[in-house]
Amino acid sequence: MWHSKILLPLALLIPLFVSGQRIKQTYQYAEINGYVVDKISGAPLSQALVIVYDDQLIVPLAVTESDAEGVFSAQVPKVERYKIQADKATFFENEAVVLSENVEKKVKLKLDRKPGYVFDITIFDKAFEHNTINTLRDCKVEIYNNTTKEQVLTIEKLPKSTFNFSFAEGNHYTMLVRKQGYLNRRVEVYVNVNGCILCVDGMGVKEPDVVPLMSHGNEVGYFLGAIDLDSLSIGKRFQLKNIYYDFNKWDIRPEAAKNLNKLAEFLKDNPGMKFELGSHTDSRGSDDYNLSLSDKRAKSAVDYMVSNCGVAQESITSKGYGETQLINRCDDGMACSENDHQLNRRTEVKITGWNDKDPLWDRSLKEIIEDKNLYQKVIEQERRQKAKLLTSRK
Repeated sequence: MWHSKILLPLALLIPLFVSGQRIKQTYQYAEINGYVVDKISGAPLSQALVIVYDDQLIVPLAVTESDAEGVFSAQVPKVERYKIQADKATFFENEAVVLSENVEKKVKLKLDRKPGYVFDITIFDKAFEHNTINTLRDCKVEIYNNTTKEQVLTIEKLPKSTFNFSFAEGNHYTMLVRKQGYLNRRVEVYVNVNGCILCVDGMGVKEPDVVPLMSHGNEVGYFLGAIDLDSLSIGKRFQLKNIYYDFNKWDIRPEAAKNLNKLAEFLKDNPGMKFELGSHTDSRGSDDYNLSLSDKRAKSAVDYMVSNCGVAQESITSKGYGETQLINRCDDGMACSENDHQLNRRTEVKITGWNDKDPLWDRSLKEIIEDKNLYQKVIEQERRQKAKLLTSRK
């Protein structure tokens, strides 16, 4: 989108750049350095488009982008003055004019945000959520705007554990964070969409804390958030909340279906993984009865995701544990409150295996979201590879 408006001026420059050697003989060069920041918070802005114009402020001499620290650098022919313009999605563009004699000074371009909210995200290992030294680097970070159908951020390997992004009003965004050796993590962000002023689903153990930095009639805000990634480990368990059943029944209730739908999306975001869904009861009732009931409930939940959500049958199995794995003292004969018993009536997902390579690693978030059949394609490819391997062993 940004590049389209500079194609014509750049075309005018093509004859000048046909021979790099000839230009070096004709022109003296200068290097322009600077950085792009959020005008309100002062936070560095990455992937801002920076264009350097000539002394007539018409012809672009260089086009570059700011890096993860908001820093940019461009080598340009030496002229009397330059106009440096910075632009970034969800921000108003800004510019500065620099005289040739001041070109050695770093240029600071402050961009004012359009109505919306900036999230400053820290990525960390969930197993060490209280220890800041276990933040995670080198993650793959992508953000897709579901409203405009555009991928608006792609960082193949984040050099540090933090990044920020400005979410504009009237949009629904999907964020996907991936790292080898960890489960993929998806986050949904809704900004003034369908009555949701600001809703974030999937942020992790820490909800965004509002920093007291609001402006423009509270239409612009700055938030801190954390995304926790779970490392891969056989036997690791995740508890699902609000997967409840009616007494003596195993039917999927409407409120349970919503959470199973989310679990199904999580499974499809991690197609190389193998999981077990386990159902647990409290200690009331006979051991055999509880074991049978929990087994039926676990199977019902798995059948729902396979039949209604398109989850591959081989990706998840079911198992009922009855009252064999109580998490508190509420065993037979113990006096416990209803809340204590409820803690034992839980549903858990356990990792039972994974592929060496994530089948979706080379697929963009845009492709994952827009290709509705991608998950099935990946599963079918795995099935063919497994069948081929079995055939070769015979």
